Amino acid sequence: MLRRLRIENLAVVEDVTLELGPGLNVLTGSTGAGKSLIVGAVNLLLGERATPDVIRLGEDEARVEAEFDPIQGDDLAALVHLMAPREPVRLTRRVGRNGRSTATVNGRTVPLKDLRAACARLIEPHGQNVQYQLRDPAQHIEYIDAFAGNDAPRAAFAAELAALRDAQSLLARHDADVAAVAEKRELYAHRIEEIGRVAPRVGEKDELETRARLFAHAEKLYTALEATCGALYDDDHSASSLAGECARRLMPLGSIDPRIATILDRLAQVAVLLEEAAAQARDVLDGLEFEPSDVERVQERLEALARLERRYNATIDSLLEQKAVWEAAIDELGAGPERRERLAREVTAAAERVAKAGRVLTESRLGAAVRMDQLVTDALQRLSMRGASFRTAIAYVPDPSSPVRVGGAGVACGENGLDTVRMFIRANPGEAEGGLDAIASTGELSRVALVLKQLAASGLPGSTLIFDEIDAGVGADLGDALAENLLALAKYHQIICITHMPQIAARGQSHLVVRKEIDGDRTRVRVTTAAGDQRTREIARMLGGDEGSDRRRALAAELLGTPPGDHRK
Repeated sequence: MLRRLRIENLAVVEDVTLELGPGLNVLTGSTGAGKSLIVGAVNLLLGERATPDVIRLGEDEARVEAEFDPIQGDDLAALVHLMAPREPVRLTRRVGRNGRSTATVNGRTVPLKDLRAACARLIEPHGQNVQYQLRDPAQHIEYIDAFAGNDAPRAAFAAELAALRDAQSLLARHDADVAAVAEKRELYAHRIEEIGRVAPRVGEKDELETRARLFAHAEKLYTALEATCGALYDDDHSASSLAGECARRLMPLGSIDPRIATILDRLAQVAVLLEEAAAQARDVLDGLEFEPSDVERVQERLEALARLERRYNATIDSLLEQKAVWEAAIDELGAGPERRERLAREVTAAAERVAKAGRVLTESRLGAAVRMDQLVTDALQRLSMRGASFRTAIAYVPDPSSPVRVGGAGVACGENGLDTVRMFIRANPGEAEGGLDAIASTGELSRVALVLKQLAASGLPGSTLIFDEIDAGVGADLGDALAENLLALAKYHQIICITHMPQIAARGQSHLVVRKEIDGDRTRVRVTTAAGDQRTREIARMLGGDEGSDRRRALAAELLGTPPGDHRK
């Protein structure tokens, strides 16, 4: 709910604050008093383009600030992250003399689109210059769905549509992958064949390089290892022989000194280690026996692997990994038709579910349209649009490329179902029927909006609807009917109604009076809350003639439900 609207330096408005309440708020005042500036201020919050000429003469900037009750739920907080539940929402728009405009939400600067998005969720103007929803055929579906109570079937349709899009995405990705592999299949096959001719193994290059190093130092290794074998074990005076001789000499002395046993144990361990080291040296020595052709084969193999690495600028191990990827891609291509057929079946099944969910919505809308059209037509005739008729057209849009089919034909599929919904009106007997965006006058369109809003009770609960002179062109005999409709709608929304009709003004739960005053050579707009005798006098003025006339005041008191002479209301 809009608590407060403050306007500074906008045209002739110097500084005005409107304190607003729940239910029906009415604004009245003489023609030209500045009531339309209220709507203009709201339009600035809704992102309307502003130029420096809207700024009051002599001032540097115009400013509009709206304060709303704390938001309910998380949807609005998600829309504008600077908002938080349980906090009042303050939206501000400034227009400078230099042409620059700034927007803030709760004191923090935001892009104008964020201000527009936030305000559009909180306020919906129905003025003579702005008819946001009804002039946009894309929004008509929202009215019929709100009237029909289609929240559940719309959610079911959205879920099926999301599943269809996922299935289509998988199929498209598969086709793209297959096309990419098919285009490179010959290249992949050539690379696989080229690597296959060399037939490298994982770790082979490291093994060959180790053997090559052995070959390069074979003579030095042979000499050193042969000497090692002799010194450790083979020679007459090898380390092993000397260790054995020491053990033989010490063995008879073990009974004399117990420490000799420890020395004998150590010598036994040394003998084993020397024998093992000699055996290992002999094994390496035996492995050094090779033919010159072995050296040539190792070098040739290393050169072949090096050429392959240079060719692909990659190591042998990474090439083998890439070869496996190319082979898998070609295998996948071979299995492509079968997989594509399965994915295509999934798309078809998902499309059938979308069509089924869409038909549920269509049937609900068709049934609701019959009822709603009659109710709107009847209500418009009661609102001084005699002979008017209202019709809601619901249809499919053919789309041969769509997988969603109804009656065997492809139909376009939108976020809210398979239907296009458009509302038509014949405002007067004998005239052609036309769309609301093309034929209805602003006064007629405001009445249509009032009726539709009342029937559908749509929009964000607690949001603010502004009606600018909804009574334009309506005779006084329709005032009570308009007032009743506004009060009915005020059960669901906060209503701000700018009116010249005393019957509507008298039914307002809050009454603001707009006056234009001249102070010296400057014009100012004042807004006051009317109550008691002041409100009676304002209603009497709206009835025509002298506002001080006893007869007018008595009639005003009757409209307000106040006994003559009692102005406590």
